[in-house]
Amino acid sequence: MTLVDPTGLPVTSDLAKRLKAHVEYLASPALQGRKPGTPGNRQAAAYISARFRELDLDALPSLGGYGQPISPELGENLVAMRQAASADSTAPWLLIGAHFDHLGGNYLGADDNASAVAILLETARALPRLAHHHLLVVGFNTEEPPYIRTSRMGSQYFVDHLPSDIGTPARIQAAIIMDLMGGAHWSPSMDAIFAGGAEKSPGLYRRLKEASGTMNVERGTMNERSRTSSFSAQHSALSVLPVGMHLVEEIPLMGQVAFSDYDAFRNMEVPFVFLSAGRTPRYHQPTDLPDTLHYERMAATVQWLTALIRRMDEDRGRYEFLADRIEFADEVASIAPLIRRAAQRETMIPGTSVLSLWKMQADQEWLEKLDPRSPTRDDIRRLEHVSLRMQCLLANFSGCFLL
Repeated sequence: MTLVDPTGLPVTSDLAKRLKAHVEYLASPALQGRKPGTPGNRQAAAYISARFRELDLDALPSLGGYGQPISPELGENLVAMRQAASADSTAPWLLIGAHFDHLGGNYLGADDNASAVAILLETARALPRLAHHHLLVVGFNTEEPPYIRTSRMGSQYFVDHLPSDIGTPARIQAAIIMDLMGGAHWSPSMDAIFAGGAEKSPGLYRRLKEASGTMNVERGTMNERSRTSSFSAQHSALSVLPVGMHLVEEIPLMGQVAFSDYDAFRNMEVPFVFLSAGRTPRYHQPTDLPDTLHYERMAATVQWLTALIRRMDEDRGRYEFLADRIEFADEVASIAPLIRRAAQRETMIPGTSVLSLWKMQADQEWLEKLDPRSPTRDDIRRLEHVSLRMQCLLANFSGCFLL
């Protein structure tokens, strides 16, 4: 059976227990879904600020505290820092961020996005003072509708009103943004997170591969490459799979649609990594509750993310940003093993219809014949549709066979 019951997953490590405690507070009924401008949103902000203080993170002097007010009716972003050990005031910044707001009411938002906030806090706990970069730890507000993709979105407001201590966006070496980090629904993907955006910056992409324990395997045929995950992390219960942002955002008849806080940084050509475990059927539903998350995978993510940031700190030169760059062969290597499982009746995604299964089987046949070393534009578009169909099935959206 490929359906995962996350309520039965063990939570045994101390780190996983701390992550769960963060989520249980932020996604508790008392906070009523953390909708911007509500008492619950302010309570969440107070909780995160208190954790910043416990972790000896500093406030930016220009803000006079952890809060960056967006508006009196909506609330604030939360911004903390840890200076580089070099004490060089001109050192660049590494930013890690996640939004803490949700929809409100009985939509409590454990996966979206208390899971990522918990990882944010525990990564800040695990990281030492960096040698060559100042660290920014940011909890963004107002990411959910109706604020997403507007000037009132917390991350967009942050970029548009960048604190003077940071300077210009060019001083931000890279932004690591997390969203939906705890969900588990289908067993073949339950120990995976997806990493997008790094493909646009070759130096950052190299560090992502190093931290993920990439093996330098000679590119071969689809059959040869897909027998193993090329981005299997060395930490237990975690595989980090690269997917280009075009595989996430290109929607038929709509074009490119941004889905989270990374977009504000991308628009300023700040190199970025967007991390997510993807949507589940609990996405934006009252069933998105603390007992439905995979806390040991979240703990492994903290360990992996700490290793990634420490590697990034070794880089003194600025990362390039090449907006149209993709890593097609790696994308295929990430997706093909999952498609193979999804195309088999015994291991298909729960809820897959007869028509969707037929489509997935056609996708598998296409991938088996594909040479990813020299893709055509049609190949790229086809892979975008394959990725979108997979995401649709994992979230149990209706009409997946139409994609």
